[in-house]
Amino acid sequence: MAGIPVNFGYNSLDKQNNKWGQAMDLTRTLALIKGALFDPDKTWDTYLPEAGDWSKTAMLLTGPLIIGSGILAYLLDLIIPNTFAFIPQPTLMMALLGIIIQAAAAVIIAFVVAFLAGMFKGKNSFAHALAATSLAFVPGYVGNVAMQIPWIGGLLALGLGIYGLVLLWRILPKYLDIPDSSRVGHYILSLVCSIVVLVALSAVVGASVMRSGTSGFTIPDMGSSNTSGSGSTARSSGAFGELERQGRILEEAENDVYEPPESGMLSRDQVEQFVSVVRKTRAYQEDQTERLQELSEKAEAGEVTSFGEAFSGMASMVGIGAAEMEVVKTGGGNWAEHQWIKEQLQIARIQRDINDTVRHNYALYQDYEEELRELGY
Repeated sequence: MAGIPVNFGYNSLDKQNNKWGQAMDLTRTLALIKGALFDPDKTWDTYLPEAGDWSKTAMLLTGPLIIGSGILAYLLDLIIPNTFAFIPQPTLMMALLGIIIQAAAAVIIAFVVAFLAGMFKGKNSFAHALAATSLAFVPGYVGNVAMQIPWIGGLLALGLGIYGLVLLWRILPKYLDIPDSSRVGHYILSLVCSIVVLVALSAVVGASVMRSGTSGFTIPDMGSSNTSGSGSTARSSGAFGELERQGRILEEAENDVYEPPESGMLSRDQVEQFVSVVRKTRAYQEDQTERLQELSEKAEAGEVTSFGEAFSGMASMVGIGAAEMEVVKTGGGNWAEHQWIKEQLQIARIQRDINDTVRHNYALYQDYEEELRELGY
């Protein structure tokens, strides 16, 4: 019996421990944080071959950043207490809740960035998106800690936050293979969606915490469903379906081309078409703004009942920002032509009579000037 090897599972357990031990490397983590702050390009290039393993990024970078910044901010808040009565003193429960919220936000933002990258002909990779956003937002995590410093903390946090956005703009094409033609659209849509996600997450978590006290909180399901008629099948009305549609519209608009006439003169049909777009855009923006206001009031009253309901604000926010483009494209128009018309009218409104082309365009503009002014153009 002595010569028969007996395996109680310790070897496999040791291998797993070694894997986690290799992933958790404080020296490497500090080096990555320092590099992301002071030598980002070299750091990104060095880490890119490892970015395909999301668990490694989570253990090596994302987790330590979230936990470390949360603990340091909590300790600084204890050491340097605020003097404002309306700001509650920090508690350990609040610090832990903040860490959990930041972790959830990091995962959701990485998912959104990767999802949109796929729509913009880039790489739909959650692992690479998590690595990219974690590296880019290192200054933001440092800013969370710096915010606790009296007087200058807010300015430091703001500056570091802006720096993080600049880094995000630079790293996304490198890690997610975003084409140059889609870079602006992907970046803007990612930012808008991420901001709305954070607002929605804060609203839902805040309401849940108030309902459950200190016993914890739950995140309801991310989708909602509507039914129409007896026996109808429930259909998803989540925000991501709307975002996908918005992404397609943005991509189609970016691919539009238009060859303007050599004369540079607008036709009456073009100006009438432009005025119609402005009119419909204003009505659509007002409708979406009203929807957001209703959702905001429900969130403040703690009446948001599902994560899907909170996420519906994301589609409204994107709709407001891309309303003009959506009106043009859903009406079968050419976005490049629309932009050219807009530019010629702007030139005519300013210059009026510097040449025959501008004089002609300004005369057309005057026919619609009153309505355009009423519409805020």
